[in-house]
Amino acid sequence: MSLHLRRRQRTVDALSTAGIDLLVCGRQDNVNDITGAHQLWTAGTRLPAPICTLNTATGELFLLSTWDEGIPDDIDIHHLHGITWNGATMARRLAATPGMADARRVGIDAWSPGMARLIGSIAPRAEVIPVDDLLARARRIKLAPEVAAIRAACAVAAAAVAAARQHPGDDHQRLAAGLEAMARAGSSTPATAPRVQGPLVDFGCIRSHYEGGLGRTAPPTAPGAAPEERPHADLIAACLPGASGEDLRRAAPDGQWLVRGCGLGFEPPVINPRHGAAELIEPHMVLSVSALVGEEYARDTVLITEHGPEIISPELP
Repeated sequence: MSLHLRRRQRTVDALSTAGIDLLVCGRQDNVNDITGAHQLWTAGTRLPAPICTLNTATGELFLLSTWDEGIPDDIDIHHLHGITWNGATMARRLAATPGMADARRVGIDAWSPGMARLIGSIAPRAEVIPVDDLLARARRIKLAPEVAAIRAACAVAAAAVAAARQHPGDDHQRLAAGLEAMARAGSSTPATAPRVQGPLVDFGCIRSHYEGGLGRTAPPTAPGAAPEERPHADLIAACLPGASGEDLRRAAPDGQWLVRGCGLGFEPPVINPRHGAAELIEPHMVLSVSALVGEEYARDTVLITEHGPEIISPELP
């Protein structure tokens, strides 16, 4: 079974357990997760809108897409609908979704009063439920092909970091060199704002929907510190199965640090000095672990195995 179908089944199982009849998605990460569609990337923010609808019982998908390029074959071409700025047209399309009229519970992400009113008007007998946390929990534990995709994205980020560190120009020129190297390596979509500030270099990218990231400080002509000497070394070592956010706080360095989920972009759990003390680390999570102590910074992407943390971001030359 292809990866996107396995992910979709994971989502359907979670929705079925929660008694959700229909899912209406407006967040692009959730749409990517359940459809596997490669849609045009756009910069900036946008208001929540119904991009994708999933019928839990039948598995039918209805997707906002003006063409079928990048759309998996398992999504019926007749279930694609074009962009509209007409709210009445959007409401009619949603109302025509099989199962909407009889739905008892409809889950929506990116909750807003407008979305809740829209669903309530076309499914008057349904309870409208925010499902952001449910969807995040469903993909908290990564499948093996997801880990492979994150590794590939990390390799792209590493190529960007290496190029920026080796370029002899100023910060702006080094940033441009890193972005060019990232595009050549397989992604032109940043996951986070790239940072090139003197010796500090950090790049994150999205490749085939998945995020990879890497960051370091070191003189451009000198090798980076050994893993056990980096500012986040003790923090990574503390990322053991069953460890809590409070355990990570005790192991963290005195400085700025962050441990957070890595997958289809920035994901839970989120643990830092002020947040996430009750979070638990589980096997097969993938985490982004970063720390800034004084002027020394490091970020790595870490897979949690049954035996402990494994750094999956590549070593820089």
